[in-house]
Amino acid sequence: MVFFKQIRRLAYLVVLTVFAFIEMGHSGLSRRTFEFFSYENNRSVVEDRMLHKASSREANIKSYVEELILGPVSLDFAPLLTKGTKLRSFMYRNRVVYADFSREAALPIQGGKPLFDSFLTLNQGIRRNFSEVSDVKLFVNGNEVFFGEFSKFFSAE
Repeated sequence: MVFFKQIRRLAYLVVLTVFAFIEMGHSGLSRRTFEFFSYENNRSVVEDRMLHKASSREANIKSYVEELILGPVSLDFAPLLTKGTKLRSFMYRNRVVYADFSREAALPIQGGKPLFDSFLTLNQGIRRNFSEVSDVKLFVNGNEVFFGEFSKFFSAE
């Protein structure tokens, strides 16, 4: 009799676990990681956020970039882009991301990392969160940034 109670409890647990995984898959949310830097020691820190899933990859990646522009949740971390930066245009074509930021993105962040490190981190974040992306082209006010330097980092991929 005790054996059947244990089997029944195990069956309930299995059913609840399966139901939880199904519900999680249909929640409409996906976990994304955002990398920032600490003001105190310039160390890399990662924030996890749940973003709503969109109907297309392009919309999902654009949502990620727009969320990244908002900066970190913690006041102890430096944003990657200057406050007031806007995403002027965005495209995802043939596995390549094209993101054009307003001119504020060219301004350095006081107490933060240099612009190159910020744009490199942004580039890496897109590639890390969206494995289908093969290349990322970043622009500030219509001018591509660090294309030669980035090609050295990502040419082996």
